[in-house]
Amino acid sequence: MNNLIKKNIISELKYVYSENNTLSIIFQNNDLLLGVAGEFNNNLKELEKITKTNLYSRGNSILVKSDQEKNNLVKNAIQFLTEQYLNNGTIEKKRYNFICK
Repeated sequence: MNNLIKKNIISELKYVYSENNTLSIIFQNNDLLLGVAGEFNNNLKELEKITKTNLYSRGNSILVKSDQEKNNLVKNAIQFLTEQYLNNGTIEKKRYNFICK
């Protein structure tokens, strides 16, 4: 991964783990959140189906409720989608299956 993009992702996303198997992914840039979440949160809904997790979007964050392994899978997928959005300005639908394999 390009170091500039990696630094952008690190500065754009913040992760907060809670004791009740909840992960909050906080976006510093609301436009980036909108791009990653997709129209009507369709990207999050698709990610939720693929990973069999519960995702909730509230304000500038995405809340992930599942076990630790699936939370990390979603975290990695969100990082990947963020990278794709920063690189291309959009997210391709065919990327979902690649993310979770």
